[in-house]
Amino acid sequence: MNWDYFLHQWGRIFHCNIYLVERHDSIRQVYGEQSLENEKASFPEDPAFRRLLTDRQAEVRPVLYGEAKPVFYAVLPYYEKRLVMGPAAPGEKNEFAAGVLALWHSMTGQELMTEELWQQKEPAGAEIWEARANVQEVIFQRQETELPHNPYEQERREMDSIRRGDREMLRRSLQETYRGEVGQLSRDALRQAKNIAICVVTLASRAAIEGGMLPEEAFSMVDGYILEIEEMTDPHKIEAAMRQAEFEFAERVEAVHATKERNELIERTKNHIFQNLHSEIVIGEIGHQIGVSAAWLSALFHRVEGMTIQQYIRREKIRLAQNLLRYSDYDVKSIASYLAFCSQSHFGKAFKEQTGMTPTAYRAKYGNMHKK
Repeated sequence: MNWDYFLHQWGRIFHCNIYLVERHDSIRQVYGEQSLENEKASFPEDPAFRRLLTDRQAEVRPVLYGEAKPVFYAVLPYYEKRLVMGPAAPGEKNEFAAGVLALWHSMTGQELMTEELWQQKEPAGAEIWEARANVQEVIFQRQETELPHNPYEQERREMDSIRRGDREMLRRSLQETYRGEVGQLSRDALRQAKNIAICVVTLASRAAIEGGMLPEEAFSMVDGYILEIEEMTDPHKIEAAMRQAEFEFAERVEAVHATKERNELIERTKNHIFQNLHSEIVIGEIGHQIGVSAAWLSALFHRVEGMTIQQYIRREKIRLAQNLLRYSDYDVKSIASYLAFCSQSHFGKAFKEQTGMTPTAYRAKYGNMHKK
């Protein structure tokens, strides 16, 4: 195999460089999107981190290293030399890891899993010791003050109420009085409120999924709430948003339980629809995706849900449109286009049939509620 050509193309695919490093920190060749003369533009300048990447005391398998920026680099043994691949941004780490593993397999024939690659990048001994010491300090302080954490049983009742879709049970669990307090996740009061809210909303989303909510819908909801919480600056409003999320998850599960029959194919159909509300959804394509005929799926859906698939798609598109009119600044024409309606007038007619209001009237009435 022509390795020079292969490595050059591999670097271009992953939009990074692959450095062939010899002893004494010497870069012999650069493959990818930069030339050897310009290698300093992206190769780490920090001496300590550079030595870490080029040290010839090599591991026998690929290793990932993170720089303070943060970005990732991969180091792969290559005969008596090293290949250093990077940099990759945190948001690209999964694709980057896959590229490293594929390159390693091409070089050696060895098959590694992504988990094995990340396991090579474990905290150093001093970091592990410091983390354990911090845990022991927290335990000691809790014992000294004799102040326990909030009871696990109360937390379990809170999540169970969401799992069951029981808003009244959720309300009662939140009103319980107990000795103890939630854990300290930050020494900064605002960061503490955000961290607690993120944990609770995430747990609530998983409980809602267990209760029957579509995973993609639950994941999207929790992402939206966390992004909003991160922008808040008032701990009281953060707590209010956190509780609102819990009740909304419970309400969604309650709606799922209102249907008389649950069916795996129906759930997969709904999940496909939710993921594609922004496009024109063809029933035949749904059937193809889940492995059944369109006619059989349509009949099953109508029997279980009491409506046709097209009616369900229309309902869900209008529900999403309501949220966009409430919480976004997109104009009606843009929303109609985003939801793949053939025209703004067609969208307006469908919206009024379901809500009793035109999109413009709906926004005028509800559009500023979240700002208030």
